[in-house]
Amino acid sequence: MKRKWPPMRIVSILLGAFLGAAAWGQPVPLDMLARTADPNVQYGITDRLSIPRTIIFSASPDSILADAEEWARRGVNAFFMDYVAREWSDNIWAKDGKPWAIGESDETFQKARRANELCRRIGSETFLKIAFDNHFEWFNDLAWQHAYHNFRQFAIFARETGCTGMALDIEYVGKQYSFDWEGYDYNGYTRRDLTEKIRERMLKVIQVLYDEFPDMVFLTFPEQGLSLGQIIHTTWIEEAARRNAPGGVHYCTEHTYRNPNIRHMFAYAWAVHQLFHRLLSETAWKYWTEKCSIAVGVWPFGFDYQTVHSPGMSVEELRQGFAASLMLSSRYNWIYSHNCYEQLIGRGRDKYAGDAPLDDYLAIIADKQMAVDADYIALARDLRGAVLRDYSQSLGFMPALTFAGPQDMPSLRVMPAAFTEPSVLEEAWRKALEYYQGETIDVQVLYQTQMHWLVLGPFPNPPDFKGHHTACQPEHQIDLDAEYEGVDGPIRWRECRQEGPRVSVDFTRVFTPTEHVTAYALCYVNNPEERTAQIRLGTNDAGKCWLNGELIFDYPFEGTAFLDRDIIPVTLPKGVSTILLKISNNLVNWGFVFRITDEKGRPIRDLEYGIPAP
Repeated sequence: MKRKWPPMRIVSILLGAFLGAAAWGQPVPLDMLARTADPNVQYGITDRLSIPRTIIFSASPDSILADAEEWARRGVNAFFMDYVAREWSDNIWAKDGKPWAIGESDETFQKARRANELCRRIGSETFLKIAFDNHFEWFNDLAWQHAYHNFRQFAIFARETGCTGMALDIEYVGKQYSFDWEGYDYNGYTRRDLTEKIRERMLKVIQVLYDEFPDMVFLTFPEQGLSLGQIIHTTWIEEAARRNAPGGVHYCTEHTYRNPNIRHMFAYAWAVHQLFHRLLSETAWKYWTEKCSIAVGVWPFGFDYQTVHSPGMSVEELRQGFAASLMLSSRYNWIYSHNCYEQLIGRGRDKYAGDAPLDDYLAIIADKQMAVDADYIALARDLRGAVLRDYSQSLGFMPALTFAGPQDMPSLRVMPAAFTEPSVLEEAWRKALEYYQGETIDVQVLYQTQMHWLVLGPFPNPPDFKGHHTACQPEHQIDLDAEYEGVDGPIRWRECRQEGPRVSVDFTRVFTPTEHVTAYALCYVNNPEERTAQIRLGTNDAGKCWLNGELIFDYPFEGTAFLDRDIIPVTLPKGVSTILLKISNNLVNWGFVFRITDEKGRPIRDLEYGIPAP
């Protein structure tokens, strides 16, 4: 019989392993704790928590007609209906190639209606999904008349074809959610003007949708932290609350895709509730607790956006992550099906490349088992009800606001409670809220990240992070006068100083090319006395860190340069120490964020950084 440990016992085991590993120089990356299933969790069926509907992302009307009954047998009973109007600027009546055919005569309309009739017969639901693919001209009144017309047609289409509701995916214009987006020139308007204009436009969008489809169930995703995108989500919830819209607003999470640890997922739901409690009006918060929910997303093959067909997690990790998603989601949970749509419905077995049997994964989704430990069930009931209390003693994690490079936008994360100071966390919330309101904030002063380095690169980084795993000469000996062969010819050490209020170093502004490459960063720190400290690091993508020539950290994965993403406990000797980083990129963003703190994340103010050694 397996030993059954309460959540706090598991916390002490994992954090003990984290701290103990530091003794030999290789602490476990904190986000790997989030990706690792807790041991000794018992699974089964419980009548103390209702089972949410599981939505698959995504399916066309044709796919729903062909597969809905098979999906139902496999535990999926709702669909994001896609490939009708891909995004907000599309004419939904033109999908069939006949834009003049509107309503009953439109062929896509006819297919969607038949798909919805089938779903009603078998007890499934559908949500017309519209993405934000093309950038918005926030101050262009004429363009917005066209946009409002399109949204009205989307709502009419969804209502008349029999969809349960609508789902708006706001992700793909994400660069616009930073005040520093290159398309914002602030000629004739301020940052605060921009926030108000976004609120105005998105208020009208949700009013148009509710005017046409007042009883729709409304889903939106993904999470936005405290970026401009969060203005969109909060505006929609406020209007739904004003109307007391019966279907509620359901917030679909993507952070949970690759983080199946049950305590981490529970803590993240706590963080989402805390975020909305801070942002919503009293009336809207009451509406949130009564009619809204978190819809937790899981990505069974969640590790690569390329065309691969092997699982992104083990069977046990999916078991725990899916169980947690069922427990936290009072109305819907959902599955992101990129790279696995065919496999999840039992087809495409010839392309499946996993080590464990595919049917082991499929059984988890069909069986819908939850963690049956009474402590977890009680926690889930509170979190479903948006009960705000301190869960840190049970979970070992705390909600945190951090900053994500390269834009350094405020981002909602979860941090180990043992490594956080409440006053530090509260200051981060305060700064993030100032950013959200359109104020310019200097987070570099707050966090004292190191922005001045000697850098060397780029070296090649072929697929599978071969460059990360290949040792170049600086890993053996640092020679500031040496010349090396880089991707495009000879390279030498050179100075990199990124000024301003940022916290992260953006290598895409330093090197060319920027994809499938790796580079080094070097600095020295002068410490007046030996002390216990923490190196806090976030890399995009893979990263290594050496302290005085000793490798103390190795993160060989894709990742985002979050402030304090990884925490490396160290003994910092008296005098001058050498810090060497290696940052390897796969695609798109490339950079890192680095600082040295005390054991609670507070900057150590008497350290002196220098290039070269102080």
